[in-house]
Order: sequence, then structure tokens, then C-alpha cells
Amino acid sequence: MCVSRSFLLAAFFLQGADALAADRSIKAAPAVTMLPAVCVRSEPSPGTPEVPGGDIFGMLSPSDIGDPCSLSYAAEITGRTGKRDGRYVATTKKSQLTYTHSQQLSFAASPFVSAFQWKDVGGNHDALKGAGAGVERSSLNTVDFDGVSFEASWRVLSRSLQQPLAVTLSTEPRWFRRDAITGYRADSGQVELKLFADIALSEHWFVAVNANYGFGTQRLKIPRAELQKGSAYGVATALTFQAWKDETAAVQAVFIGVEARYVQGFSGLTLNFRVGEALFAGPTLAIAFKGGSMLNLVWSPQLGGHAWPPSAPGPLDCDNFERHQFRIKFATPL
Repeated sequence: MCVSRSFLLAAFFLQGADALAADRSIKAAPAVTMLPAVCVRSEPSPGTPEVPGGDIFGMLSPSDIGDPCSLSYAAEITGRTGKRDGRYVATTKKSQLTYTHSQQLSFAASPFVSAFQWKDVGGNHDALKGAGAGVERSSLNTVDFDGVSFEASWRVLSRSLQQPLAVTLSTEPRWFRRDAITGYRADSGQVELKLFADIALSEHWFVAVNANYGFGTQRLKIPRAELQKGSAYGVATALTFQAWKDETAAVQAVFIGVEARYVQGFSGLTLNFRVGEALFAGPTLAIAFKGGSMLNLVWSPQLGGHAWPPSAPGPLDCDNFERHQFRIKFATPL
């Protein structure tokens, strides 16, 4: 059960779900140059409601994948704190390099570094003791390289004057070196399938919806530990308001909003047996700078959840998830 829970977190909170379009927060006037046809961006018809590029929706990803034939870099830190007992802090840094091939297709590669610091967390102690030959750990403090991922995104529906919705599909396989909850050494692999959609409600209000499905396997580096299989799905929505816009200033735009994310985790690769669910919601802030860089800040406390079976009664699922999650992300074009 521990490994299924670990996959649940890995699939939906450590990759950061992972916007590939952080280099278009404010569009500059196009330069007059001779470019290959694939590098020319087709502008929508006048009057088409547009959603600003970049990570303006908190942990949710936008449908925008960036300017054709461009490179961008994003550094993000995702943190998770608070279990049912003891002290627990886990952070993962993702360094993502993205190449947008065309208006419809982009690719990204990301190495990860994770840090785990916990003490007297009963669920972690029991999970490690019960895996294979078992290990006795009442605490862990480690920082380690935690694998790599590759992502491909395809924008399948673009906005138009008659059709204001945009949709992007994405897939991201990832290899892990650490269990995502206990932080113990492990060999893990997963594949995540994603859908990103967004729409402009008005000139200043924007909405996004994400849907994710992931599946993977993991074996802890403990003698006789079994290979375990897990899967998860999640749905999320975000509402963002553009509170400030000045394309001549150093800070060109400010977005404030709120997001809500619901996730269920299962043992088995095809949502076989439910092990936990949680609802997270909280405020978001995005600041767009001159030159296309963007800073994204998110805090999401767990508002409700349930584990099967629960380790203790209560309104939250602190077996599979944490009490608080946050993310700090800075992205810039190269």
C-alpha cells in the first residue's frame, strides 16, 4: 500500500504537473525576419478572446505550449508538509528545458532533485518495516538526485473567433530513485497522460481545467520487497484574474486566483483498488516580467480526504497526502 501511495504523489504533485508554456506571458511585436514556415506563429483573428501565456493558473498547466522554434527554461520547487503525526517536509526541484517545435508540438526534458526530512511519522515507519525483510527507521534526512522525465505536448484544439476554447494533450514518462512519501531508495517508473484546457471569460478573467491519469510500478531497495503497481487520476480547475497590466513596465502583468484539485489513488495499474482521495484548494499568484519571464506561487492546503483503510479517524487523508502543498516556479525564455 505504501508504494501505491507513493506513486499517487509522484504522478500528480512532483512533476508539477508541468507547464510547458512559460515563455509567453506578454507577447512582443514580431520581428521582421525570414523564418521557416514551422516557426511562424499564426495569430488568431481579431476579436478572438485570448488567454495570456505562462503559468497563470497555479499548479494547473495552460494549453499554451510556447512560441514555435523557441527554447525556454523553468525551475520549480514543489513542497509538501505535515502528516498525521511527527514532523514531515518533502521538497522536489524540477529543472525543465522545453523546445517548442511548432505551434502544435513541444518537447521537454527534466532532471529532479528531492529532499526528505521527517521524524516520528508512524505511517512511514510502518511502511518501511512492512516492506520485504523490513527496515527500522524512525527518521530520514536526505537530499538526492531523483530521476528524469521527458514530456511531449500536442495542442489539438486552437482558439478562434467562433471557438474560444483551447486544448492540449501531453504525456510524461518518468524514472524515480526515491519513494515519494518515505524518501527511501527505490526503483520506480511511471507514465502520466494529461489534458489541459483554458478559456477567456472576459478581458481579465480566465479559467483552466486539467485532467490527469497516471500509472507506474515501484520496488523499494529493501531485500525481498515486492514490485508494487499503482495508478491515479485527478481533475482540477482554476480561476485567475488579471489585476495589473502594463507592457512598458518591468512588471508587465499580475494575476491572482484560486485553484482546486481532486485526486484519487489506486493499487493496480488500471484504477483497481482505491487507497486514498484528497481535495486541495488555495490561492495562486503569477507575476509576468519584461522579457517574458514569469514567477508563479501556489499554496494548497488539504480541505478533505479519506484513506482506505485509514490509519486513524479524521477528515483528512494524511496517509497518502500531506496537510499542505506549495510550489514556487520561475520560467524564462532562452
